[in-house]
Amino acid sequence: MSFQALARTWRPRRFDELVGQTHVVRALTHALEQDQLHHALLFSGTRGVGKTTLARIIAKCLNCEHGVTAHPCRGDDACGTCREIDEGRFVDLIEVDAASRTGVDDTRDLMDNVQYAPTRGRSKVYLIDEVHMLSKHSFNALLKTLEEPPPRVQFLLATTEPEKIPVTILSRCLQFPLKRLPVAEISAQLQTVVDAESLSVEEGALTEIARAADGSMRDGLSLLDQAIAFGGGRLESEAVREMLGTLGQARVAELVTAIVDADAATALEALAALYAQGIDMRYLLDALATAWQHIATIQIVGDVVDEEAEPWRETAARADAATVQVLYDITLAGVRDLAHAPDPLVGVKMTVLRMLAFVPAGAATGHSNAPGGSERPAKPSAEPARSGPAALREQLGRSTATSSHQAAAPAAPQATAEQPVVKGQAGEPNGQPVARQSSTQETSPPSAAEPAPSEPPARETLTPAAASEPSAENSEPGAPAPRTESKPDAATASTPTEAMPAAEPEPEPTPDPETTPAAEPDPATEATPAEPAGSDVEQPSTGDDAAGRDHPEDWHALVPRLEVSGFGAQLANNGVCRHLDEKQVVLELARSNEFLATAGAKRKLEAALAAYWAPQPAPKLSVEFVDEARDTPAQRQEQDAEARQRDAIASIENDPFVHRLRDRLGAQLRADTIKPNRRSAAAQQREER
Repeated sequence: MSFQALARTWRPRRFDELVGQTHVVRALTHALEQDQLHHALLFSGTRGVGKTTLARIIAKCLNCEHGVTAHPCRGDDACGTCREIDEGRFVDLIEVDAASRTGVDDTRDLMDNVQYAPTRGRSKVYLIDEVHMLSKHSFNALLKTLEEPPPRVQFLLATTEPEKIPVTILSRCLQFPLKRLPVAEISAQLQTVVDAESLSVEEGALTEIARAADGSMRDGLSLLDQAIAFGGGRLESEAVREMLGTLGQARVAELVTAIVDADAATALEALAALYAQGIDMRYLLDALATAWQHIATIQIVGDVVDEEAEPWRETAARADAATVQVLYDITLAGVRDLAHAPDPLVGVKMTVLRMLAFVPAGAATGHSNAPGGSERPAKPSAEPARSGPAALREQLGRSTATSSHQAAAPAAPQATAEQPVVKGQAGEPNGQPVARQSSTQETSPPSAAEPAPSEPPARETLTPAAASEPSAENSEPGAPAPRTESKPDAATASTPTEAMPAAEPEPEPTPDPETTPAAEPDPATEATPAEPAGSDVEQPSTGDDAAGRDHPEDWHALVPRLEVSGFGAQLANNGVCRHLDEKQVVLELARSNEFLATAGAKRKLEAALAAYWAPQPAPKLSVEFVDEARDTPAQRQEQDAEARQRDAIASIENDPFVHRLRDRLGAQLRADTIKPNRRSAAAQQREER
């Protein structure tokens, strides 16, 4: 059989024919020309980058009949020694496959012949391939000879895993790490081979082969052989992709565009079509990561830096730069998790869904932040014209009244019935809500400017406590209420206002007609343990007197009600509100979180504020940067979670049954496995009844 594979036919015979590895060729050329070549050389690198080829070229340089040279002879005029080495039959070139001869006896037989002079050439060359496969005893047998070999003996070691070689061997060798070949160099060499072989090739086919070679020149030539056989002598891009199980740039662009536009339906359809064509899902994730890299490079540099990035110019102009960085990280995480996914399609689909969840609202084509890319329907307003801080404080007043009544009812039901009503609480024309009400008879009647208490506004449904707990107006006097947590929820604990007296009952204060009257402190509140200092707050005022006032503390209750996600939500949760009124919202953001204040995040937060304030004009949002931001909504949520975790651990540790297990069986409690109960407030109330 006269056919010879391209990888063997086009094996380099001289240093100047070697593709890449310029740093190694330069060092070896200078050493040979000055006759200062080290007696033991170690070539390391991935498969197919030229380790064995370099060793054979060095053997030719040392044994060429024209003398030691860095440019051995070649072609028809080559000397007999060079031809024999090229043909693999030179007697003084001993090639050892360490993968099959790992035993110490094989190494000892090899070392026994080292002392003999060369038979045919000028030097005896030992080429040990995959040297890391030798056993520990084999390395020990090789150690002394490798350090002080006899004259005219050259050791050339090759390995793909140099980290497995003992350091005693490494210290006795001159190491040359060979680099992976870039796609451009492999593609250029394949073009040279195709031109020499007079083959018909379509543009882009060689690039697909070079990319699939993954840095290996030998793999590239082998894939070229396969592509020639697959296409019947013709190299067509579509046929090469079909052979490799890869996909074209246009198909990747379709999926990338759908992700950037937050169009979930189109993205999932494109993914399903790619999977149906038999595309390797790992290759698809690699292609997505490459696409995000090209897009990010164009966005940061400001222009296309290579030809491969040219198709992504338009997408880079439409995509959000910060989001592209997140999408790249999500893609890499998908590559790592692909092996653990129940199915490759499931793993890639989940990765795409994660990307869609992080794409900002209105990205590129005006889509909303919803993964499906469809516009969210306008929320019907169930409230009258009142909006902004006045409406927010009005809702917070009802929520505070509910939680305060439920906390006070079990402790002193008789006392609440006999509590005097502060003048102006019930029957006042302004209809101010009361912080603590003992029964439905004491509830202030709804005014014409606000909705009835039995019909809560639509925004209240966004707060878990307001949705799960019964309202104060509908609860019976003296009915037991659920135990309060050590920290209040975001809607109640963060209610802005002046602090109410919480230490001891005081005489009934004389109400000020110009300000909101405060309810008399309840003795039951004093008995509540672990109550934060800021939980007893004065009932916020509503109506016209609230307009134009600065209420920055309302920000903690406003954030959960805003319809915002992604970076906009992160900006809202990590900022400290220093000013909040009908005209302006001023947030202070720590410099460590300055990356959150992107233009897209500000637009999302402003849009959410405008939707909440509608139909009134939305306040202007401004962000200032400080060294440290304290008491942010995110920090309060974290503190609340830590408190619930401590309470959960304490409840388990103090359980009598756990104590008996410890005393009788020597059981140990693993606190890291304890998680707080996430039951709703309504469920807790039913259990306590």
